[in-house]
Amino acid sequence: MKKNESGNAREDLFIPFYQHKKGRRDTKEFSELKIKEGSVQDLLKISMNTFTFGFLFTVIAVGIFLIFFFMFDRNIVMGIVFMGLCLVGFQMFLQIKKGEKENQFVNQLPDTLSAVANSLKAGFSLDQAFEFVSMSMPEPSKSEFSRIHINYRVGLTLKDSLEDLIHKYPNAEVKLFVSSLVLQSQVGGNVIPFLEELKEILKERVKLRRSIAVGTAQTKLSSAIVALLPYVMLMLLVSSGYAALTTTLKGILLLILAVIMQVIGIFINSQLTKIDL
Repeated sequence: MKKNESGNAREDLFIPFYQHKKGRRDTKEFSELKIKEGSVQDLLKISMNTFTFGFLFTVIAVGIFLIFFFMFDRNIVMGIVFMGLCLVGFQMFLQIKKGEKENQFVNQLPDTLSAVANSLKAGFSLDQAFEFVSMSMPEPSKSEFSRIHINYRVGLTLKDSLEDLIHKYPNAEVKLFVSSLVLQSQVGGNVIPFLEELKEILKERVKLRRSIAVGTAQTKLSSAIVALLPYVMLMLLVSSGYAALTTTLKGILLLILAVIMQVIGIFINSQLTKIDL
């Protein structure tokens, strides 16, 4: 009887978190159901369905084409080139946003493990520890562990509940976190010392990842500037009256060849600066 009362007392500790967060979740519930997780709208934090966003995106793309088309005396090639350049830039922007979200989740993993370990020390179950993390941690850990908590509560195994993390965040830190936690649950034993040791390992890996990002930042910036320079030169040439690259067959073929060679060069440079941890 006393055991049940102590268990109820521990569960009551979560009530302030429920009451504080419930109102904020309810206001977002309708819009979040319409937005697919991981989609462009989700990355940009836009409450807009897919059809509306696609239509707006098409209008903007056509608008960019028309701007450069009329800017360079009805030059179709210039309109196509710079519309494509803007689309590539938008795709790169989305990749950067996705990488930022992934890095943010990885950087929060040590604090998340610390919160889980402290909850277990206080006498909570693993399910309650996940729920506490979903209430106390910021995004994106909040949303991810809320989903894990719900899946684990409805009867899925720990492995099935954590499986989506590897697909959403395909990096070594998340794979290490998921595989280690699943292996520990299968082997058994005291999970608290294991979580604290795993927290220290992930903390060192996060520091290493930050050092690598700082070390390669200058190279990436230089590559971006060099990649944009040819298009600036093309604008200057066409504006000055040297429009052979965009008005003759040989010029268009040379322009296509130059773009292909640039894409190959960017790919090779990205592979040289890529460091797998």
